[in-house]
Amino acid sequence: MENFKKVIFVFALVFILGCDKDEDLPPAFQDATWGINLRPEDARVTQVGKALSFRDLSQGALSHEFIIEDGNKYLFPGYGANDSLPLFINNDLGLRTTNTDAHVLFLNQGINKVTIRNTFKDSLSFNGNERIDAVQENGVWVIENTWEIDVFGPLKPAFEVRDKNDNVLVSISGEDLVSNEDSSTWPVIQIEAGDALTYVDLTLEDRPNDRLWTFTRGNPGNSRDATAEVGYFSLGTFNAGRIQAIREGNDVPDERVAKIIPLVIEVIPSSQPFVFNEEGGALLNDDDSITFGVTGEIEPFIDEVDSFTVRVVNTAAGFDQEIPVISAIINSTDATKIDLILAEPLYNTDDITISYAGGNIESVDMRTLQPFSSMEVQVSLDANILVDPKWGFETAATTGNITRKAGLDGYWAAAANDPERFFFRNTDIVATGSASVRYLNPDGISKNVTLTGNGISSPTGIPAGDYLISYNVYLEPGNTMKMFRNSNNFGTFGDIVWDLESLPRGEWVEINQVVTTTAIPSGKQFQLKVHQIDNPGVTGQQVMYWDDLSWVLLERRP
Repeated sequence: MENFKKVIFVFALVFILGCDKDEDLPPAFQDATWGINLRPEDARVTQVGKALSFRDLSQGALSHEFIIEDGNKYLFPGYGANDSLPLFINNDLGLRTTNTDAHVLFLNQGINKVTIRNTFKDSLSFNGNERIDAVQENGVWVIENTWEIDVFGPLKPAFEVRDKNDNVLVSISGEDLVSNEDSSTWPVIQIEAGDALTYVDLTLEDRPNDRLWTFTRGNPGNSRDATAEVGYFSLGTFNAGRIQAIREGNDVPDERVAKIIPLVIEVIPSSQPFVFNEEGGALLNDDDSITFGVTGEIEPFIDEVDSFTVRVVNTAAGFDQEIPVISAIINSTDATKIDLILAEPLYNTDDITISYAGGNIESVDMRTLQPFSSMEVQVSLDANILVDPKWGFETAATTGNITRKAGLDGYWAAAANDPERFFFRNTDIVATGSASVRYLNPDGISKNVTLTGNGISSPTGIPAGDYLISYNVYLEPGNTMKMFRNSNNFGTFGDIVWDLESLPRGEWVEINQVVTTTAIPSGKQFQLKVHQIDNPGVTGQQVMYWDDLSWVLLERRP
């Protein structure tokens, strides 16, 4: 039986005493109090086949009863956490009981009600989160409380598997039962190495919020995506894997239910050439190695470094050279990729290409990797140095003059600002995260306005260097603004002017510029300005949004 040491939702004592003719006698003590074995922070949720316990702690009641809905059952006390609850059903009770404790087995999905109804001689009330007043009926005072319990049913994984031509190979409903014992009857799909299958999660019951696919010999080996495209590169015959439907969180009962994918996959050698995978491309890693993909799983190889050429061009540094490759190995986590380690460091301002002259690299299905030349390497820039999300307009102002702060933590828009005009934090139209900043002026560009980021260089300043400064911007359809600018009190570089006339309307666009600065002290301001002088002839309502202000340090090649 559930332990009432956990009782917390207990209605507090509040009572109104009736008048007694003999004022020297104390009135009868009355108290409407009851509880449920859930903590205050727990949502009132459970699962079909689970039980909750309710207790009447009232005093002085003339009568008392619990009332449940049809389909649910009362249990005898004494059951344990691992007991089969149907064995404890009290068939002598219907939907009502006058027992002090009510142990309710929930068998209905959805919202279920449990009501306590007590009668008293005198009027009384409960002043909790919601006041409950007794109502007089047939000469007694009746007080009721109803708990609404959200009862979740079992998760029932459902899914489809499709081939590269979008043909449905397997369709499994939530009601379908799948067992490995039936594997001899499962469909068999024959695919070439390098082909992919698509797995689609169709689970609806009962309110899943996640899933986990596990794929045998697939690439990827697992996925949490609702639709997962999985490539196969290893030759052989094997079962497809499984899906696990997941429901987890503070306001739902946790549950995980797995179901096998009833499909046998036979991977045969590919009829396609073994080539550089242009879809995946090549990537410069943080450790200056280069990773690129090919269209098949790679057989272990040695002595291929001389077959690769890496060319690096950095115009600003006057650099144009081939950098020797000192190691070429299969990627440790993905056997369809090769890692190249170079003899010299690379920089995020380099333009890098790789070439392969051909050699002895083969796929596991015995295809030879074809030569390729001048494939571009994607260079990932360093992280935004403005690490506090408030500079990207994420954090709301909570103190001070919210309007003059434009609703933003860290920013100041001055006295002329208004929530319905000029700058203000917005959560309706965002590029990333949960907020952006909106500029709105119904009268064209009728006033010079400035949004100032105070202390944007805090707490330690900004080192000297070249920085890629960027925003995501959104101009509403009909916007005819020409320009905005950034000013500062750094004393290290001038205004940054941004052209808006050439940008599309009605969509988010990233804009960026490179600036060079000496060291910027801590506590300096960075301003976003919309001024009349930059927008001559602009009339009518103008609406624009900024998001994701970013400063990224660009590495200078010596």
